[in-house]
Amino acid sequence: MLVPMELHSLTQRRGYLSPELAIGWQIGKYVAEFFDGLEEVEIAAASGDDAALALSHLIRQHGHPGQVIVPETTRPWNFLFYHLTTGTLLSFTLIRPRTRLPQEIRDLEPNLSVDNPAVVEIYQASLDLLVKSIFSQPVTNFCQISKVRCRRLLAIENGNQRTGCYRCGRPTPVRKAWDIEGDICCPSCSGLEPAWYTYH
Repeated sequence: MLVPMELHSLTQRRGYLSPELAIGWQIGKYVAEFFDGLEEVEIAAASGDDAALALSHLIRQHGHPGQVIVPETTRPWNFLFYHLTTGTLLSFTLIRPRTRLPQEIRDLEPNLSVDNPAVVEIYQASLDLLVKSIFSQPVTNFCQISKVRCRRLLAIENGNQRTGCYRCGRPTPVRKAWDIEGDICCPSCSGLEPAWYTYH
């Protein structure tokens, strides 16, 4: 199987090429092309698996100064990217039937540790086929992608003025509110990671 040259060194160090590595790499390349680079992009992943590792590897190659954030609580997406210059938020939600092995193949996993080369061969062939599929198809075939524009409200002289959050209704200081596609939201409802609130 042909592996992208930039990813090859990572797979050599890991000793394997997993579907998650392929997913992270493909999504990262998509985002890099969408934003013409990753230097101004903040990244979060719902879990610290091989996909997050692939993204970390990729952003270092693009001169990104930060790291991939892995939140401690559940998120409605698998990957989130925030472009600082344009205020664009891209979220990716995996279409699970297209990014994991079929159930009948996953059922073989308990038998992989025993001396059963036939089962290992079947499992490995399915794994290779899945990785090849992820590399050969557009990201839009195995992810749902959502794009949102975010911007901070303009600062005003009266810093104590408050506004109601469109989504949760809580009163929010205007200086902390966000305009999310025309909806005025508190930071918690903005969809941004807390570490990104201060960027504007």
